[in-house]
Amino acid sequence: MERQEHVIFRQFLHEQRSCASYLIGCPSRGVAAVVDPQGNISEYAAAAERHGLTITDVLDTHIHADHPSAARELAESIDGTLRLGEGADVGFGFEPLIDGEVVDVGNRHMRIIHTPGHTPEHVCVLVDDWFVLTGDTLFVGDVGRVDLALSELDEDELKARAKTLHASLQRLLELPDETEIYPGHFAGSTCGRGMDGKTISTIGRERRTSQALNFDLVGFVDYQLSSAPPLPEDFDRIKRANLARADA
Repeated sequence: MERQEHVIFRQFLHEQRSCASYLIGCPSRGVAAVVDPQGNISEYAAAAERHGLTITDVLDTHIHADHPSAARELAESIDGTLRLGEGADVGFGFEPLIDGEVVDVGNRHMRIIHTPGHTPEHVCVLVDDWFVLTGDTLFVGDVGRVDLALSELDEDELKARAKTLHASLQRLLELPDETEIYPGHFAGSTCGRGMDGKTISTIGRERRTSQALNFDLVGFVDYQLSSAPPLPEDFDRIKRANLARADA
């Protein structure tokens, strides 16, 4: 039986806003990618160095609204490739992540799944058909919210966003039950309603136990339009800073 090369995978938990970032590395080629970085970028460089890796790619799953992204800063510091979902309406350059595209980091293969709803450009990242980084689309015990926008959304727009998120979740539920999920947040975040404190699950477990995933479309839309949690602290300022647009 051929021996499968191992992957370097590290989850960084940011307790202040209940967020998670990730490092995915290929030890044989000595390269790595970082997903959804925030805070002090030196922790990612230090983690990569401990494993003999050089960070070449930096991805944001979406334009964050609850914490400042460190993706641009990290990408610039290591002269790496900054990647965002296709169509991200930002004021800086990036390499677009296209639905179905496979981004190779050494011998690690990251397949991009466009999952709009929480934001239009949102993507999830399926690594080696083994585990998926779900950003703010799917959490442990919950799903993302659809009302985080800089301008007020009317009920029709909220319903449209909820339907879009529902369709995106169905795509994730097509993955095998054993697929591990690693979300962008855990309990304590206001980016969802009732997420768990656990920071890993599987598609199968969420399919069986998540209330939000077991609504039909009408029930899901009603769920999204009712009992919205408070907006993230400094939401407006953070979102505008992460967009870095002159008109934002």
